[in-house]
Amino acid sequence: MHKFLSIVLLMLTFFARAQQPAAQGIVIKGVVVSEQHEPVPGASILEAGTSNGVATDQQGRFSITLSKLPATLTVRNVGFDPRSIAVNGPQNALRIILTSTSQQLRDIVVIGYSAQKKANLLGAVSSVDTKELSKMAVTGVGSLLQGRAAGVQVTSASGDPRSTGTVVIRGVGNIRGMSPLYVIDGVPAIGNTGFNMNPRDIENIQVLRDASSAAIYGARAAGGVILITTKKGSRKERTNVDISLNQGFSQGTFLPKLLGTSDYKKAWAAITPAASGWDESVNTDWVKYLYRTGKEQNYNASVSGGSEKQNYYVSAGYRRVDGIVTNSWSERYSLRVNSDYDLGKRVKIGQRLNLYSYSDNPPVITGNASNAYALPLRSSPMMRPKNDDGSWGGLPSAGNYNGGNWAAFVNTINRRFNSLETEGNLYIDVEPVTDLHIRATGGGNFSSSMARQFEGKWFVSGQINQPQDNLRKQSSMAMAYVGNLVASYSKKLGDHEIKALVGTEGRRSSSDDLSGSIYAINSAYSVPVISDAFPVGFSESSALSNVPGNTSGRSTDMNYGISRMLSYFGKVNYSYKNKYLFEANLRQDISDRFAPSYRTGNFPSAAAGWRLTEEGFLKNKLPVLSDLKLRASYGSLGNDGVGSYVYIPSLANYDKTQFNELPGTGAVSGWGIGRVANQSIHWETVTTSNIGIDAGLFNNRLNVTLDYYIRDTKDMLYQRSLPVSTGMVNGHNASDAYVLDMNLGKMRNTGVEITLNYKENFGKLGVNVGFNAAFNRNRILSFGGEKLPIDAGTAGEYLSGAVARTQLNSPISQFFGFKTKGLIPDQKTMDELNAKAQAKGNAYWYASGSGPGDIWYEDLNGDGTINDQDRTIIGNPLPKMTYGFNIGLTYGGFDLTAFFNGVYGNDIYNGMDGYYQSIYNDFNTTSHVFNSSFMYGNGLTGQPRFGYMNGNAFQYDPNGNYKRISDYHIQKGSFLRLQNLQIGYNLPQKALDRLKIRQLRVYYSGQNLFVISKAKYVDPEAGFAGANSSALAQGIISAEVYPKTRLHSFGIEFGF
Repeated sequence: MHKFLSIVLLMLTFFARAQQPAAQGIVIKGVVVSEQHEPVPGASILEAGTSNGVATDQQGRFSITLSKLPATLTVRNVGFDPRSIAVNGPQNALRIILTSTSQQLRDIVVIGYSAQKKANLLGAVSSVDTKELSKMAVTGVGSLLQGRAAGVQVTSASGDPRSTGTVVIRGVGNIRGMSPLYVIDGVPAIGNTGFNMNPRDIENIQVLRDASSAAIYGARAAGGVILITTKKGSRKERTNVDISLNQGFSQGTFLPKLLGTSDYKKAWAAITPAASGWDESVNTDWVKYLYRTGKEQNYNASVSGGSEKQNYYVSAGYRRVDGIVTNSWSERYSLRVNSDYDLGKRVKIGQRLNLYSYSDNPPVITGNASNAYALPLRSSPMMRPKNDDGSWGGLPSAGNYNGGNWAAFVNTINRRFNSLETEGNLYIDVEPVTDLHIRATGGGNFSSSMARQFEGKWFVSGQINQPQDNLRKQSSMAMAYVGNLVASYSKKLGDHEIKALVGTEGRRSSSDDLSGSIYAINSAYSVPVISDAFPVGFSESSALSNVPGNTSGRSTDMNYGISRMLSYFGKVNYSYKNKYLFEANLRQDISDRFAPSYRTGNFPSAAAGWRLTEEGFLKNKLPVLSDLKLRASYGSLGNDGVGSYVYIPSLANYDKTQFNELPGTGAVSGWGIGRVANQSIHWETVTTSNIGIDAGLFNNRLNVTLDYYIRDTKDMLYQRSLPVSTGMVNGHNASDAYVLDMNLGKMRNTGVEITLNYKENFGKLGVNVGFNAAFNRNRILSFGGEKLPIDAGTAGEYLSGAVARTQLNSPISQFFGFKTKGLIPDQKTMDELNAKAQAKGNAYWYASGSGPGDIWYEDLNGDGTINDQDRTIIGNPLPKMTYGFNIGLTYGGFDLTAFFNGVYGNDIYNGMDGYYQSIYNDFNTTSHVFNSSFMYGNGLTGQPRFGYMNGNAFQYDPNGNYKRISDYHIQKGSFLRLQNLQIGYNLPQKALDRLKIRQLRVYYSGQNLFVISKAKYVDPEAGFAGANSSALAQGIISAEVYPKTRLHSFGIEFGF
């Protein structure tokens, strides 16, 4: 309708100009922009009292000739409030700013079961620009947040098609790790549901970082809150159809460059005679064989609109990713239906429904030896993947080669993961009397998944490498229900405005998991390759019946859990003259995860603010200052993040326990302690103090936010291993100690956050620039009276000892190992070190085989020998600063958007050194190691040797160069990454009119285009992936790494 009106107005303008001499008119030129200072195309400019009018062009510009002065211009456009402008004389650069009528997106923020003016916010809240998000070809909520919000660290460490990344708000919150709570359309989600949703369905994202803003959500909000508002249709709007199509390709980054056959033989010649019969004519590049160019497809369609009493939004999405690792892919379907309806003037109802379906074929088994990154290193270049007859290739002297044919392994393993998930809610909102609203909401989440893995038997050149079939299967089901009832009241009396709400909420969640494994299946078939289907003739029922008689080939496991929580909450907001602001929250949570006497937790918060620009001494006194607000808050939150029933002891069956040894019986089955109970375990409490400043400058074109916070976590929940001396051991294995859930110690995070955003138009050029940074410091203040450190983290199957140590008065998860002084330069130096050791009663400085080219460890305690007493703190994985910045440019129909993110001041521990810096267990190695290693006559280049010949036997790494935790393996983890770049073009209005469509945009999008870092051979962000990404063991790059990818994609969006 507005397009038709614009055309009519243009015709009237031409007609009016034709009816009067140009000399009698007064020309007014200008531009119409939004409050974000972005052009508003198609806005109507009408001279009041006449039919004289024009419409703005694509850049929001207009020129109108008035019949007389003074005059009034009426400016209108769909989605904005109309505005009247008085004109008293000619204007060449009139700037008209329209206010959006979409208050939820602009001036109103939905926080804590209620809506609030953005100008009156008192908490630390980050808003993500939804207009910019709509331009990004992202695949998840994490991608939308990465580098966009101060204090929010989003780590996407893996290129695995299934990877969703991790989100941490204001640093590590406790020793077990904290995840934020996702609230979708006002209903707290279960688990990471919000993280997996289709980003195309998201209208708005708010991040609540402090206790004051998050306290109303109680126990589950200790790690921060991410509020997600999904799209909905507009009232009185015709049906709009929007379609988005995107395809791209991806390539692995930081892939190893391995030795070819010639150099591989030379490398092996230095440590052992080459095995006879190796075919030197074969030169297989296993990196190229096991990796490929990935593909990605994204298709989305939506229908939205509304009438006077209803609105609706329906969308469907499809995503397919073929990973860069052979035989890995992921597929996702999504469907969303949102609707709202007015039953009358005082009753509204609505629903939100979302359905997800996932199918995955994950990459090869994750584990130190058999994973995407390590497999090429374990494959000889002299081995063919397949022989001419179709059989798997091998080495004739297979006894001298332990690596196996990993092409057979990858292609004969069949993995499937299928998941169906649905979440949604229904609400009814009743206004029984003016200003009082009662809203009841009920929501739920259901997910069902099935994981299945079949490892087919395979042979290498007549030798059996896997002589039997193995089957693993797992099913899981989870259900959750959330319901709340909220009554809210708002009233404005003169200079006073008050808002209050009270409510109650109940939540119930349950999970049911069943898994089983069968090894050494006696299957009566033989197939060389399994692709997308299980072998013909294979059935699970027959496999189950053909398992060997011994029970070691079978295992089953079942887990069931249920948790419930009941909550009561209240909130009061008060404003005086819109410049003195106060807020108070109180929430009580009752969790069944604790014993009855410890179930109740009370979590209050309070905040105050002062809008200085509403004071007489500042209001309209400084033209440069548009808005200035000071705010302070204090509050507490709880965390009940332990398993169910940890306060109740349990028994477990042990089939090999020596309860009694009768003659001829040996070990017999029996029952023993399954769980050690702790009846005094209670709430973990997080308290946050926050001081902030919000400022708007130059008519709010530049916005600045500063926050300083102190966050204390006390009575931290932790699983502590019980000493074996207590007698509490797990069954027959005396070294397998029990763990006890307990409250332990206190942690503090302090930090500063800054956010800058600037928007301006310079003629046809529109500029949007943003920057955010966060500085965080972490400290362990106590261990509840204990002083023992906590050691955790591994870095590969060939490195010994824990990598990370958490101790008092230090940051969590620091690297703990040996300091080094370079390499031992010659035998003379080695002899001197051994002499000093012997003078103090030690046999050797370190080991009998240590020698030139080995790492020179520092003897910190001065006892002449290297032992565990010389280990110390050698690095810190926690960044001193996280940051991100964006640049957005528009010119005519073209737009460019770039997002950068990075970290500064952290270390990473490269546990992959043991793989690609040495030949071990018949591994291949990388070209840079071969060209710089002391082993091959290259001198002291900084590359340690990885062994020596002792007669005819090779002694691998006696000095622990690649096994011991030392600062040789520490690298700088700081980086700057171009996370996303998009260049687009919007078809001009005239072309759209001819095509009879509403909008059309084509674009290129690139993700992870480059990274600037001092880290060598690995992506610095990879240290936060895999099994070692817990709070106690961060920044460790192990072999469980799926390389990150660089994605290039092209897309088109159109609507009608």
